[in-house]
Amino acid sequence: MLDGGTGQAQAIADLAELAGTGLDDTSQGLATELRDRVPAHTTRDQLRYHLFALIFAGQLTTDASLGVLIAHTLAERPQRSAGRGNIEEMVRETLRQHPPAPFTLWRFTTTELELAGIRLPERAPVLVDIQGINTDPDRSPGPDLTFGAGPHYCIGAQLAQLELRAVVTVLRTDYPDARLAVPFAELRESALGGLQGSRLTALPVTLDG
Repeated sequence: MLDGGTGQAQAIADLAELAGTGLDDTSQGLATELRDRVPAHTTRDQLRYHLFALIFAGQLTTDASLGVLIAHTLAERPQRSAGRGNIEEMVRETLRQHPPAPFTLWRFTTTELELAGIRLPERAPVLVDIQGINTDPDRSPGPDLTFGAGPHYCIGAQLAQLELRAVVTVLRTDYPDARLAVPFAELRESALGGLQGSRLTALPVTLDG
């Protein structure tokens, strides 16, 4: 039997292998379209990594955000319509308050510098608190950092948001009477730590109202 760490590593390896199967000459779809558009010097391993990142990044965000998004959707349904703009706002606000990865990967300074009044030596570790920045009431106006920024912007951001909007749309159209079975304030989260953030421990829902 595999332990959690070994099992996760194997699952990631299997997913990466699956992503690469779409690159066969006889295949059609996202993988081959990506292959035909990237620079000519891009290797097959690099293509496989890009495909894996697209799939995994979207899945990771969706998995982490799904519970709290459904809870917000059902709790606030009486005040919300099913319009596209409202659905996009719901997803965006949920991701802002509950980013699926509350912290970045570790960064390291390339030279000595001063950050927020603190002198950091070269190669000092830096961990960015994404959730803290997103929800800071004193923060200057600007885009949320849920999916990073600049060259570190998440490659799966658009896919993740599309998936989450689809969930809200299905809930509101196919289950119009669904409600939380307990008050929103009674829902509890378990902290998984690190990049995994937290998950709801339970999500009691009544589908027929």
